[in-house]
Amino acid sequence: MNLPEEFYKEEVRNDYRISSEMKKIWSVELDLFNQLDKICKRHNITYYADGGTLLGAVRHHGFIPWDDDMDFMMYRDDFEKLCSVASEFKEPYFFQTEETDPGSLRCHAQLRNSNTTGILKFEEDKKYPFNQGIFIDIFPLDNVPEDRDERLKFVNNLKELKQKAREYYDFNHGFAEKPRITGFHTLWQRINFPNKKRGYERLFKVYGEKNPYYKEYKEKVTKYKDSTGYVMDIAIHDDSKRLNSQYFGKPKYVPFEMVKMPIPENYDNILNRYYGDWHKLVRGQNIHGGCIFDVKIPYNQYLSK
Repeated sequence: MNLPEEFYKEEVRNDYRISSEMKKIWSVELDLFNQLDKICKRHNITYYADGGTLLGAVRHHGFIPWDDDMDFMMYRDDFEKLCSVASEFKEPYFFQTEETDPGSLRCHAQLRNSNTTGILKFEEDKKYPFNQGIFIDIFPLDNVPEDRDERLKFVNNLKELKQKAREYYDFNHGFAEKPRITGFHTLWQRINFPNKKRGYERLFKVYGEKNPYYKEYKEKVTKYKDSTGYVMDIAIHDDSKRLNSQYFGKPKYVPFEMVKMPIPENYDNILNRYYGDWHKLVRGQNIHGGCIFDVKIPYNQYLSK
């Protein structure tokens, strides 16, 4: 995208100073959004702004001043349709899922710019080989049970599978940390987990590079695909994100910085669900808990330093 030079200037919004460096990160994410929007329009894929991006679109007509990411959501059918045309994103753009980039294991999609760096701080030391350019998140919306106990059981089971998928990958690719356990604790571990390592090795021989826990996650996440009550970004595992499927409707495009962005028809209900009194300005923080950004250096160069 060709953004005006004025966009990159430092400014103050809502008593918060936005640096020119943050504006450069925003520009990369706006460009990624532009790519996503083009592909979705080309293939008649419906999607909506989500989370802080939705709040920013409605309340700020752009980024929340202290936010550094963009989130989008779409129903599972549209998500799978987008995955099927992922090859249309050309370099430096990369559509990342576990299928296109094994080991990323987000259980949602990220559209990345491969010529930049956007590494989650808690993953920096791992030096994972998958693409870690600056990204925007794309979450599939899946049906979940209306009964709370059944829903929590369902979502927690998926959360455990996602964690096991991460552990399986890390263990079998040399990224797992080896705890230093001695004395009594070593004996306790041997008694209670006598075949843990051999169990993982056995699984690896059976499945090879295919992660059995991710496979099970994919099979179970659409268990309630014929239901029509509530939907969730299940990859986040947060029951407060449960939404009534009637909230979405036909997306309406609203101003976001210098572009137009689709939001749900009944966005007010969603924002109330997410944030309560969302009109009240409350200083928040990024959901990722910190990210290393560089708009000039590709992630693989950064990791090789």
